Amino acid sequence: MTIKEAFHQFLGFDVDSQAIALALLNAGLDGSAEYNASLKPQVERSTIDVLFQSIAVTSESESQYSTSKDAKLMRERLLYLARKYGRKDIVNAITGTVIVKNISRMR
Repeated sequence: MTIKEAFHQFLGFDVDSQAIALALLNAGLDGSAEYNASLKPQVERSTIDVLFQSIAVTSESESQYSTSKDAKLMRERLLYLARKYGRKDIVNAITGTVIVKNISRMR
């Protein structure tokens, strides 16, 4: 199994091959290289940004072809991975929680 194929498995749905190539390139991974278990954290981490970009589009249609994705499942998977790998920016963007660090600026 190649790293690109493993990426597809971890992602769980189809996305543009260019988005996958870019995510792997940004993570410093060669998609055609052989996948092994020691690469799991790197590959999972690289799926986070693709998931975050894809969460806005849950259904697509073109001519007679249409596809849809379960938005709730995508959101849960994204939150799981973002928390697992410390991506607080993604967690905060999805959960919508606001943290006030310095209340003196609000007065």
